[in-house]
Amino acid sequence: MASSAQDPLSRRKMMIGMALAGTVALSELYVPKRSMPRLTEKSFTAMFPTTIGPWSYLTASGLILPPEDQLSRTLYEQLLTRTYASGDADPVMMVLAYSSIQEGRLQVHRPEVCYPASGFAILDNEPTEVKINDKFTLPARFLIADRGARREFILYWTRVGPDVPTRWFDQRLMMAKANLKGYIPDGMLARVSVIGNDRDEAMKTLQDFVRTLVGSVDRQARTLLIGPH
Repeated sequence: MASSAQDPLSRRKMMIGMALAGTVALSELYVPKRSMPRLTEKSFTAMFPTTIGPWSYLTASGLILPPEDQLSRTLYEQLLTRTYASGDADPVMMVLAYSSIQEGRLQVHRPEVCYPASGFAILDNEPTEVKINDKFTLPARFLIADRGARREFILYWTRVGPDVPTRWFDQRLMMAKANLKGYIPDGMLARVSVIGNDRDEAMKTLQDFVRTLVGSVDRQARTLLIGPH
């Protein structure tokens, strides 16, 4: 009699255990997986040449970046900062922040965030485009940041997986869609800027630099910059 009284309880425990195991298996099935392997600093840096068309590498200092603290150091896997010079033209400053797992944390490198943190006022912030070739035009944003004695013209874009969103909301939306498909996309924030006073001249310089940069790198680096386009 004792064994028969225990049977319903044992069966109940077994059914609960099977249900829990199924829940765990199902949750594992739908946990988004990494889509890209990590890149080493050496391999990432080597992807981007020190000579880009008429521009040559000058220095890695003098760029506006988020405050250096423990938090900001964990917000990206790779960060490349370079200034390129070309004759008498204004130097072009470039920042590339990359993470093989994009979880929205690259927001810290958006000019709207790090420039005001460095004492700049954002005078203009508008969507723009850079025609890379006849088949692809890169969506981007153009900003003017001013700190009295220094006015900086900034062109930047973000890539999330295969997409290039120009708004923070769209960036989050694309990340969510990728997660629903079962993977975590990688992400890149690319920023180029010049110091000057002439808006049109600055825009032309930055567009020319971006177009030349994309055309100067191999397929892997190009995909990191603008996706599979």
